Amino acid sequence: MDKKKIIVGMRSLSEIRDKGGIYIDKTRFIDYLENNAVTSVPVFLRPRRFGKSLTASMLHCYYDIAKKDTFEKNFKGTWIYDHRTPLASSYYVIHFDFSDVSSEPSEVNYTFLTSVGSAINSFSNTYPDKGLSQKQLDFSSYKTATDLMLVFLNNFSNKAKKGEYLYVIIDEYDHFANEILTRNKEAFKDITSTAEGHEGLIKRFYALLKKFYRGEGNGSIDRFFITGVSSVSLDSVTSGFNIATNISSISLFNEMIGFTHDELSEIIDETVDFSQLPDISKEQLMQIMEENFDGYAFEKKAKLKMCNSNLCLTYLGRLILERELPLLNEISLNDDAGKLNGMLNLCEDDVREEIVRAMFNKEPIVTELPDKMNLNSTNYFDKSQMVSLLYHLGYLTIDTETSRKKGITCFVIPNKVYEKLFLDYCRMAIGYRADVYKDLSSMYEETADITTLLETLTEQIEKKINPQSLGKFTEMALQLICDSIINNGGDRQLKSYTEFYTGKGFADIFVKNTYPNGHNFLLELKYLHKKDGCKPAVEGKLLEAKEEIERYRQGTVLKEKVGNHPLDCYAIVFVGSECRLSQRID
Repeated sequence: MDKKKIIVGMRSLSEIRDKGGIYIDKTRFIDYLENNAVTSVPVFLRPRRFGKSLTASMLHCYYDIAKKDTFEKNFKGTWIYDHRTPLASSYYVIHFDFSDVSSEPSEVNYTFLTSVGSAINSFSNTYPDKGLSQKQLDFSSYKTATDLMLVFLNNFSNKAKKGEYLYVIIDEYDHFANEILTRNKEAFKDITSTAEGHEGLIKRFYALLKKFYRGEGNGSIDRFFITGVSSVSLDSVTSGFNIATNISSISLFNEMIGFTHDELSEIIDETVDFSQLPDISKEQLMQIMEENFDGYAFEKKAKLKMCNSNLCLTYLGRLILERELPLLNEISLNDDAGKLNGMLNLCEDDVREEIVRAMFNKEPIVTELPDKMNLNSTNYFDKSQMVSLLYHLGYLTIDTETSRKKGITCFVIPNKVYEKLFLDYCRMAIGYRADVYKDLSSMYEETADITTLLETLTEQIEKKINPQSLGKFTEMALQLICDSIINNGGDRQLKSYTEFYTGKGFADIFVKNTYPNGHNFLLELKYLHKKDGCKPAVEGKLLEAKEEIERYRQGTVLKEKVGNHPLDCYAIVFVGSECRLSQRID
């Protein structure tokens, strides 16, 4: 049977269907939105790269009068094809995509205007009798996007017949605003507030949409669908757009975007030919992907966790193309430690320290999501607001099991991809960079000696970690420092990977050696606080590490990465800053 194609980054439903791409049927949510969302102005928030734009495209294809003739092609074989609703193919759809608006404060006004203009131009080409003329579409005639939008809405209202209404789709409503927020808080306030001294570009635009909303009177806009990442921007325009309802945490919509376990399994079945991957099983592949891209829950009572759909498809696409498991650090998040640092600077030092400490120690963060996150009414976010922002951006998710048991909302890092990103932030925040250089050439020479690495690790713990912080030190921190020493040591022959998937679980550190005939290393790190460092405890940790190593080195993924190189496995136990035991496991 022919396998379906994986088309990464495709935002158009009709193009995916035309090209025979894999498509997970989410069309039942069209009916839910129309009949169960309790609002005609839903706002749906999810982290980046979750598939929001494809959902917006699905609604556009379903409701647009101009796409009535392609309904069969777009929806045949889906749930909605046999359960068509009365409003199908009944609206004039105008579709905004604000992902192309610049996040440079000096460019926001012009690029916002051109983005709005592009959507109006597309609408006018589709519906010449309802749209604007080329003369009216001369952007140089308008100072702001709101000015242009006012002309468009008045024009449509004058030309529309009785019963003809607009369906407004706004995709990535806050893309540029979030970028501004993490770099320049005052610039963010300038575009979302109309207080004295602020331009209020966003607030004025949404206030205009509210004015033309049918639910507020006799307006020409009947329904909206708005996607974004965080509610900060809408909350910050306050009364400018108080007609919207955030449906993101309603359990009915938990699975609308992203992949469930069963959906991921279906995708693998329909796209991956395991006869071309003799050393990889479906079970192994599922484990890797769920460990790294799964773990998201968007409501305390959510029964299923969700995978990041874009990352899953990117990973599978690479796997099919290269016929081997891609390295996880090659799958880009379009996020980095600098962005996380920018976000964490939006709260006071004590709040940031509390959140970072909990994330570092893999402890749940207990707080409730705030009703509003209006940055124009405060200079800094409190704990609940900061956690909410991290949650909406995908750095944290709801721990449903703990939340149900305790009756309160608990947040944790969702998966290993974001654990690594957080470690990168910690590395940046506490200075674990190339300020330490040690000659580690003994590791890739014939001696394959790790003594210098362990000595440097001890030095760095003593130098960089104060006694108070050492009392909260964890094995994750030990990995962080060790990984940093190897990757920043200047020895390009050595490359360290934390939480490396072996095929039989995740090893703390795998060191790849590109030196001819050089040794590769598998390091299993264990940590005890000084007060717990008695001999039986140390021996127990050593035994635990040895058992894990025995399992890991049976993994087919590890064997494939090692190739013909020798593999040296070490069980290492630290007590405080002291390397108490280091044993090579033959």
